[in-house]
Amino acid sequence: MRLQLKLALIGAIAKIVIFLLLFTLVQQKIESLTLRQTDRDLIKKKDKALSIVKKIGIKTYLDAEKDSAFASYNMLKDEYIAINLDTDGQAGPLSFSQEARIIEDEEFDFRILHLDFEIDHQLYTLEIGKNIQMIDSLDRTLKNISISIILLVLIITILFDVGIYKYLLHPLNQRIIPKLRTVVNPETFQYTEIKSTTSDFIYLNNTINDLMRKVNEILGNQKKFIGDVSHELFTPISVMQSKLDNLLISDKLPAKTVALILDQQSQLMRLQHIIKALLLISRIENDQYAKTDSFGLPELIREIFNAIEERAQINHVTLNNRIPEGVVMQAANKYLIYTLLFNLVSNAIKYNKPGGSVDVDFERNGEGATLGICDTGCGIAAENLEIIFGRFRRVEGAQTEGQGLGLSIARSIAQFHEARIDVKSELGSGSCFFVRFPAKNF
Repeated sequence: MRLQLKLALIGAIAKIVIFLLLFTLVQQKIESLTLRQTDRDLIKKKDKALSIVKKIGIKTYLDAEKDSAFASYNMLKDEYIAINLDTDGQAGPLSFSQEARIIEDEEFDFRILHLDFEIDHQLYTLEIGKNIQMIDSLDRTLKNISISIILLVLIITILFDVGIYKYLLHPLNQRIIPKLRTVVNPETFQYTEIKSTTSDFIYLNNTINDLMRKVNEILGNQKKFIGDVSHELFTPISVMQSKLDNLLISDKLPAKTVALILDQQSQLMRLQHIIKALLLISRIENDQYAKTDSFGLPELIREIFNAIEERAQINHVTLNNRIPEGVVMQAANKYLIYTLLFNLVSNAIKYNKPGGSVDVDFERNGEGATLGICDTGCGIAAENLEIIFGRFRRVEGAQTEGQGLGLSIARSIAQFHEARIDVKSELGSGSCFFVRFPAKNF
């Protein structure tokens, strides 16, 4: 997950938590405010009722209301007012309660104001009630308004944060990360400086530049070391090879000595092949080859078949080139692709059965193209599929020649071309090696 998204997500989570806390506090506050406002309205109505009673007299009011104790209610029955004689003879302070009242055979919940007052030495009880449903409706309205405002503020702040994070992380997203993504060869790395008011990004960019300089220095030393070692190794080997050749010229050598000299020559030749293979892998991994060639793939396979035909005939193996004419490979190194396919075809012959075959197929797909090299040989056990590409690793029990570097070289060449090699094999039923190239190569 990208840093910008993480920051936005963390900010959103923090704001949601704050929103929930605010929502809980606002709910409680609104309920309290609504109740207090209702009580204030009831007190105002109490003052107005008492002024009317004082003006018209209590007897007039009671005569008007004698038919029903709760006759004074409005049409919607959301409020009522009643004055009754207090038969207890005990006056109490102003109080509020929530009680049910029956009006015209219907029961309603009211918030009720209670007040005892005295006129002409007679105690009366005043009740003014407000329907709870009306209070709840006001409470819900206020809560909905508050929730809408909080949600709107939450969304606005989240969008604002995303914009701020994008602005603050611009040097990282648009300068530093693209520079790292385009690193293919350390030698072509761009040591650019960035302009930013954030010192951390400047420090990160400078650190990356310093690191790449050290990598370049190390790779340069490594390449020099490989060149020096290869030269130093090839020189004594060539001298030894030349001396052994001179010894073989003599007619006086016993047959046993000749056999020993030939064996030493074979070992020197094997050592030369190993050094050349290791140098090739090193140069590939150090990106020392260009990828600018364009060539026909069927023609390249025919070149490989011509070069290896004698070995196939000796092993009684048939070679089949099934690549359609006109298939052109581009943005590649022809020499390396030749080496890759030669090694795969060579192995397909080497581990085949007498009378078997090697088929080279080609298929385009949405992601690029796949080159398949399939044989009818002994196959590879499932437990060996993970190790066959290792250096100096050979399938256990194989009786053929080789140093175990062919598939390692093939994998390095494939990776150099941003391709990959997959293997499908079953013991006793042959093997298929699939080289999957990206679309840019075809």
